[in-house]
Amino acid sequence: MKLKTIIIQSIGTANPSIGSMLSRALDITPQIISRFLYCTPSVLFKEVDEAMAQKIEKILTQFGLVVKIQDVDEPLPENPQLFELAIYIDDVRRLPEINKTLSEFLGCSEQEALNLLLTDPGIVLGGVSFSTAEALKNRINAEVLISNPQTDLYTLIITGDDNNLKNDTAQVLKSASIQINSNQKVFENIDYKTSQLIWSRFQQTGKIQIINQSFQRFEILLHEFNIENPKQKNCLLNVVGMPENILHVLSDNLPVILDESVDIKMLIDKVEIYNNAGLKCTYQPLLFQNYKIIINEITDREKTAEVVKLFFPEEKNMKIKEKWMSPKTTNHLLTRYIVQLLEDVGCNIEIQKVA
Repeated sequence: MKLKTIIIQSIGTANPSIGSMLSRALDITPQIISRFLYCTPSVLFKEVDEAMAQKIEKILTQFGLVVKIQDVDEPLPENPQLFELAIYIDDVRRLPEINKTLSEFLGCSEQEALNLLLTDPGIVLGGVSFSTAEALKNRINAEVLISNPQTDLYTLIITGDDNNLKNDTAQVLKSASIQINSNQKVFENIDYKTSQLIWSRFQQTGKIQIINQSFQRFEILLHEFNIENPKQKNCLLNVVGMPENILHVLSDNLPVILDESVDIKMLIDKVEIYNNAGLKCTYQPLLFQNYKIIINEITDREKTAEVVKLFFPEEKNMKIKEKWMSPKTTNHLLTRYIVQLLEDVGCNIEIQKVA
């Protein structure tokens, strides 16, 4: 009788609810089953007779898992490298759809999935294998960001003007051989160990942010351009995608944001393109911060009120006037979503960063 080993290679298209079934059938805790599903390749069974192995493979494959059967004398897969996964949503109108897909992938409620998306930087899974990242990419209509926390680099941002804090963090950075300049508030390429040391010592101040560079986003600002320059004009029209009829207005209202949120790789590529075209640009990291939404002009009061009351129930008895400011702050993703809905009903919107 041939004996086989059954290996789960990927969660594939399976619904995580299969974990509950496997937990009951195998009398294994849900936590261990989750590891089998999300930290693949993982060995589910050893020394199973071939006929039984084929039956198990058929059942698991029908549920959407990617399964492999191999001989017991074949080498077992090595423990996979584990990652953290975050989600970035480019088309914010898709937030409800993406949230539903994520909740199904995680096997949690839509509210729990939304809470993960709305907690900057949107980390939705930790301690999972690359195959799980690929499975999520294949299911979700959003950008899946992948990080190995212990080998990635980090950016430290000091958000206040506390000189003692600056000096204390500078000492830690110097001891880690990180070059600093006077009055510097943003420090890049910090290793994991140093970032953890800084966080443990200074997080209680509430004046620092440490951002994994795999998850970090940037905005690119345009400061100067020549509307008569064909190369610059072509870049704005065909690379950035600006309508030609707003270029004259644009030149009178600089600086303006060319890209509101790009990752480090896209940042490098885009800045090179803009510089080669002759556009004068700078970039800055996006902070994890909150915003207030200001409506400057309202086209449809009734539809505007419907959107406002959906996200700010405390406004349910208020009449929407010519101008309106949100009574509380919202984070970057939720702000983008609300603004999009308001613009879709004809509002002219301004957002205000709140420290």
